[in-house]
Amino acid sequence: MVTVSAIAARWRMGGLDDLMSEKGYRAMGAYAKSKRANIVYTLELARRTARSPLAALAVHPGSAMTGLQQHGTGTLSRIVTPVAARLLMGSADGAAWPLLYAATSTHVSSGQFIGPAGRDQTSGTPKPARLPTGADDTDEAGRLWTTSEQLTGVPFDAGTGTAS
Repeated sequence: MVTVSAIAARWRMGGLDDLMSEKGYRAMGAYAKSKRANIVYTLELARRTARSPLAALAVHPGSAMTGLQQHGTGTLSRIVTPVAARLLMGSADGAAWPLLYAATSTHVSSGQFIGPAGRDQTSGTPKPARLPTGADDTDEAGRLWTTSEQLTGVPFDAGTGTAS
């Protein structure tokens, strides 16, 4: 199983203490939070299924110019985005490499975080990447797992890999 995250998982605003944004909502904060949750949850799934044939990996594509950036508002966004695209971002095709690598490589292991190896992990050949600080916190992972079961109403038996 491959879960897609993003570099945004490293942002401080991506903390999981206010999971449902009840204390306030900011679009980029919610995005960062969801990408961090993807990593934390996937690492917990890897731990809970360690004795099964399931491999659970998280990936991030780096930075790529996609349609998402075209929706920025304001003059600054319209000026900065094209410059950033040329200097800091990889291609949309290149952003797919970490996902394909994680899904097909025999050199990956359950619980790994895969991302591009280039400058600041924005583009380049896929390899195991540095986890966002604290993403491997087992207490936070347990809370996220329990909250996910409560919010969805679906308990999950990771030992069998099935919803109960």
